[in-house]
Amino acid sequence: MDKLLGKFVKKYINDLQKEDLIDLDKFLNIDDANLYNFYNGFDTEFEIEKNNISLLFKNFKY
Repeated sequence: MDKLLGKFVKKYINDLQKEDLIDLDKFLNIDDANLYNFYNGFDTEFEIEKNNISLLFKNFKY
């Protein structure tokens, strides 16, 4: 999961606005199992907030 998140952040970090950076910080604090499930379209233990970061991550091609 670290490689996936690392490539994701590296691709988008320079294009994000302040609000997106705050959302990214929250997003990166979600545990790996739930991020993996979210990325692969599986159920998560809680609903992940829908925002620009979660949309970018969901559509990110590793």
